This record gives sequence, structure tokens and C-alpha cells, in this order.
Amino acid sequence: MDALYRFTNRAAVGLALLGTLGILLMVIHITLDVLLRATLSVSIPATVELVTRYYLITLALLPLGWVEWRREMIAVEALEGLMKPWLVRLSDVLVSLLSAAVYAVLAVATWGKAMEQYAIGSYVMSLNFPMPVWPTYFALPVAFALAAVVCVVRLPFLLRDTAPPSGTPDER
Repeated sequence: MDALYRFTNRAAVGLALLGTLGILLMVIHITLDVLLRATLSVSIPATVELVTRYYLITLALLPLGWVEWRREMIAVEALEGLMKPWLVRLSDVLVSLLSAAVYAVLAVATWGKAMEQYAIGSYVMSLNFPMPVWPTYFALPVAFALAAVVCVVRLPFLLRDTAPPSGTPDER
């Protein structure tokens, strides 16, 4: 179980780092595009397509598993102060199960769409250049599947009310 926990942690951190890299590349790309347009009246081709089809996908979805891992998703804790500790733990378990189920459904649904886009070689035209966009469709099922795995891997620790293995971030 410890090995699965550490693998899930590394995968979540790895995808979050890819999301961070996407943000960095987007900032550099847009800054360079604006500078070139302002100084030389030249624009980098496919900037809009790259930002909307690649950078924003990595920014929004790849860190999903990491955010779930750190338990920093939006949570409503209005009644938690009134609940007994065992009821809070039960609530956490039920929320984790429900989240895993929703993420799994989203992963399966988006996987089908990703395979469909891959099969047809989906692309967009940008200045007479066909820019493939099918790879970005795979970011969704990967991100959703990892988030589902994170929710499931955390269940034994929630059920036993124990801390995660040493060397990994504390969940709360």
C-alpha cells in the first residue's frame, strides 16, 4: 500500500509540474508574441490556438490530481464544527468515494472522445498550417483518472484515521 501511495503522490506531483511548465511556456509565448507584435509588427503563428488548445488545458486539468492529493479542493465545512469526529471521518470517506466515482465517469467519457479525436487526427488550421489538437484530448482522461486514483488511495487512511506513510505530504 505504501508503494501505491508513493507512486500516486509522484504521479500527482509530476502532472502538477507539467501544468506549471505549461503556465511558464504560455507566459513566455504570449510575452514574446506581444513584444514582436509591438516592435516588429510580426505575430507568432497559432498563438491563440496554442493558448486555448494546449496551455489552458495543462493549466486547468493536469494539476487536478495534485490538488485532490493535498485535499485543497473547494469544500463546504459549515456543519463540520457541529459533528462528532467519527461523523466527520464518515463524511470524508463518503465525499472521497463520490469524488472517485465522478472522476472515473469523467475519465471514461473523455477517453472515448480522446480516442475518437485521435482516430480522425483532429487538427485546426492556423495560417495554412494544420496544427494537431488531438493530443490535448488525452489530458482530460489522464487528469480525471489520476484524481480518481488519489481519492481511492486515500480511503484506507481516512477509514483508519491514520496518517499517510512517512516521506509523503500530510493530507490535512
